Amino acid sequence: MAKSAQRVVIERTQQELAESVTAAAGLWGSFMGLMFKAGLPARTGMIFRPALGIHTFFMRFDIDLVYLDKTDTVTKIRAKIVPWRLDFTNAAACIELNGGDAASTDLQIGDRLLFQPTTA
Repeated sequence: MAKSAQRVVIERTQQELAESVTAAAGLWGSFMGLMFKAGLPARTGMIFRPALGIHTFFMRFDIDLVYLDKTDTVTKIRAKIVPWRLDFTNAAACIELNGGDAASTDLQIGDRLLFQPTTA
């Protein structure tokens, strides 16, 4: 279902955005995403490369959407998207996090994200 996980750090503040972000693998993995999951463990997420629109159908919890350009710079943040919504934004990537995680780390548009191997 997914590739190896990565830690995500905000370059400006050196604060951890997520301790573990996993890439959606393939067309089916991208379509399924977080559907039918009861929730995300704290400080984790899923990344879609590329992001060709995001839906929250069949999800059971709110999520934050963090859109990135090709240099992993934040271009858009959608906070606390509830289930059964669509977002038609196209981007080089989108990270789905637990609702409220982006705000809790002071993530801002223009921040560059650094992806690092996890230490598991």
